[in-house]
Amino acid sequence: MTSHLGRLTPLLWILWSFIAVVQGDFVEPSPLFLMRSLAEAETRLPCQFKVEVGQVVVQVTWTKEKADGTKDQIITVHHTAGHTEFGQYSGRVRFGSSEPTVDSSLIIMNTVESDEGRYNCHISTFPSGNFERQLSLTVWTTPISSLDPVILVEGQSFRLAASCRSVARPPPHLSWDTDLMGQKHNRSSEGGSVSTHFSLHPLRSMNGKRLDYPPNAEISGFDQNWYAGLEEAALSCVSGGNPKPQSFIWT
Repeated sequence: MTSHLGRLTPLLWILWSFIAVVQGDFVEPSPLFLMRSLAEAETRLPCQFKVEVGQVVVQVTWTKEKADGTKDQIITVHHTAGHTEFGQYSGRVRFGSSEPTVDSSLIIMNTVESDEGRYNCHISTFPSGNFERQLSLTVWTTPISSLDPVILVEGQSFRLAASCRSVARPPPHLSWDTDLMGQKHNRSSEGGSVSTHFSLHPLRSMNGKRLDYPPNAEISGFDQNWYAGLEEAALSCVSGGNPKPQSFIWT
C-alpha cells in the first residue's frame, strides 16, 4: 500500500502543476504590491493577466476597499458588452489600454488624497473561473510653503525673527539655513502641517538679514587744520541705518 502511495504523490504533484499552468496567472502587479503617487498627477494601477491556450478573459472589474470592508465598484469591462464606470469614479478613471481584457491597468486621471487605499483587480475567465490581485496606493502631496519674515529693530528684546509653514503628505521636514545665533521651535499638527519659528536678539551686525536699526551719523572731512580763508573746505555726513535715511539736516 505504501509503495502505491509513493508513486501516486509525484503524479498528483505533476497534475497540480499542470492545472496551475493552464489556469494562467498575473503578469503584474506582484502580490502585496505597494505604490505611491502624487496628488493632481495621473496614476497607473497595473494589472495584466496572462491567459493560456483555451482560456478567455470574459470580464475585468476594478474595486476599492472601504473602511467597513465592503467594496466600491470603480470600472468594469465585458469582452462583448463594453465598459462601465461607476458612481464617483465616472469621468475620473479609464483603462490604460484599448484592449482592457489584455492589459487591464487602471488610470486615475487626476489623483486626489481620497484615492489612497487598497484596490482589487478582478479577472473573470472561461472556463477557469475568477482570479484577483490586490495592491495598495499611497497618495503624497507636493509641499505648499510660506515664509513670514519679521522686521526687527536693534535694541529689541529676544523675539521672533521669522516663521515658516509647510503642508504636505507625508509631513515635510523644515530647517533653517543660517549662521545667526538664535533658537528654533518646530511644531506639527494634523493634516500634514508643519511650522518652524526662529527667534533671536536683534543686533546691528545682522544687517543684510533684513534687520532694521536707527541711523548712526558720522561726520568726516575736518582734519583739525582749518583756518579763515580756506577754500573748498567740506564736511560729509554718512549714516549706516537700515533702511537708509531719506534726508539729512545740518544744524
